[in-house]
Amino acid sequence: MDFLSAVKKTVELRLATEPPPPPRTAPLVDFVKALGDFGIIAEYKRSSPRGVVRLDLPPWVYFAELQNFAAAYSVLTEPFWFLGDYRFIPMAKAFRPVLMKDFVIDKRQVEMAYGYGADAVLIIYKLVGREKAMELAEHAERLGLAPVVEVDNVQDAKEVATWGGKVVIGINARDLRTLEVSLQKAFEIAKALRGDVEFIVESGISRPEEAEKACLLYAKGILVGTALMKNPQLAKELKTAAERCLARR
Repeated sequence: MDFLSAVKKTVELRLATEPPPPPRTAPLVDFVKALGDFGIIAEYKRSSPRGVVRLDLPPWVYFAELQNFAAAYSVLTEPFWFLGDYRFIPMAKAFRPVLMKDFVIDKRQVEMAYGYGADAVLIIYKLVGREKAMELAEHAERLGLAPVVEVDNVQDAKEVATWGGKVVIGINARDLRTLEVSLQKAFEIAKALRGDVEFIVESGISRPEEAEKACLLYAKGILVGTALMKNPQLAKELKTAAERCLARR
């Protein structure tokens, strides 16, 4: 059983036991607009399928420390592999707009993102397929959330680019079936999309020059998790690289 198949089963178990979402009290923010010309999305990521990333950094400390460098936060809410929690969303929201990152297969999860205060929600194309991904994206838009539809190949990226609306493409450098990372592959997908749709680059970025390259390919932003969790000071270098790129773009 590959990783996506395994995680889908655990999500189904969660959906059978989770309470309904709380009523939303946080204001909605335009997630894409908040990224500006090119923004850093700092992800709070305690663990991954490859093992623990970092457990000694409380979410409220992370969010406060990075607020001057991050345009937005990505919050993992998947509890088993990533040790995530919906309650991290309002902690992040106190500082910046929030993307809820999970393995979303049902509209109820989109409603959880909305209820806890997120401004965007991740939808993985390969996990749910075309029709379900479109349905979830449309539901997110009806609630006022930005749907970030994650892809890992040019064909799927070009398909999602035709959907219109406020869909943002998330180009994942990680193959979710093998968990291997290739930034080069992600950059090739970015080249194929340039000018057609808003997109961000996810996974694998750990150096300023990689952030600068994503920016020069006209990405709307980059999502950085493990590298920032291990070294939050990297955020300043990434922002400097982004500013250097924007001066040239």
